[in-house]
Amino acid sequence: MSNKQFRDWTHPRRILLATDLTDLGFTLPIAKQQALAYKAELQIVHVLPDPNAAPIDPVLMVYFDADGMRASAETTLEKVVAETKAESIRCSFHLATGNTVKEILNAAAEWKAERLIAGSHGKAKFHHHILGSIAESIFHQIDIPVLAVGPKAVPSNASVQGHPRIVFAAALDHSSRRIAEFALSVAEKHSADITLLHVLQNAVPEHPTTVSARGYAFKMLEDLLTIKPLRKAHASCEVAYGQPAESILTYAKHHAADMILLGASAHSAFNPRFIPGNAYRVLCEAHCPVLVLKAESPWQTAPRHSAHDQRSQNPL
Repeated sequence: MSNKQFRDWTHPRRILLATDLTDLGFTLPIAKQQALAYKAELQIVHVLPDPNAAPIDPVLMVYFDADGMRASAETTLEKVVAETKAESIRCSFHLATGNTVKEILNAAAEWKAERLIAGSHGKAKFHHHILGSIAESIFHQIDIPVLAVGPKAVPSNASVQGHPRIVFAAALDHSSRRIAEFALSVAEKHSADITLLHVLQNAVPEHPTTVSARGYAFKMLEDLLTIKPLRKAHASCEVAYGQPAESILTYAKHHAADMILLGASAHSAFNPRFIPGNAYRVLCEAHCPVLVLKAESPWQTAPRHSAHDQRSQNPL
């Protein structure tokens, strides 16, 4: 990946909002905020079911009105686009018919989107919405960052508070350096306070092996900070104990995080056998948006900097 494309990911100029229309109440405000923050163009995509491709109960076919559904969707989207344009945001909509995942991926590729925003109604309705039974497919196939917005998420008020707060949940696995490079770049772009958080699962805090593991985790987190010198952002490291999802959510809420950043493995993190798992629970229950990047997404890794070089360049 070129340096330009990497910069585009941290400062997107084309943002695609995927919606089932019922989630616009909590996804649209955050999409608008993102568009304004980046001076980006916003496109809203909605996918209608294809009665010729999807198996539909014969009884329901009697009530299936494809033309009526399209007309209703167009009316809703036209109103949303008009209201969004009134806020000085360039906005349009795209209406497609067919497989939801395929059409979202097609829309992102054809429009050359640099960020996807998708909403979730939570685990209770997880088979029926954008981040539900199709979540694994989206995260498995899409390379651009995805901003997942759950029903509890609210737009950031960082402009009032000062520096935005980002929590990067670091798994400390083979993909950590790649995801950390992206997380630190996002923090630098926004002059944010970023915490690299690692959760030690099933650990007894006072046990000698836990103390040793905590020290090792801290060293690994600090090593991640050497990937990218920070001049405008401020970074810190934290090790927590407990179940990953609960610990991430608790830490983010307690520290009033404006964003949680996660890395997702295309092969396991959103595997349907594990949904609703740790990552999916964070997406559904977070009080802030969750920015997710597939660990296998291609980009050029930044050159490694020594800790001494970083301290000399980062006055924070």
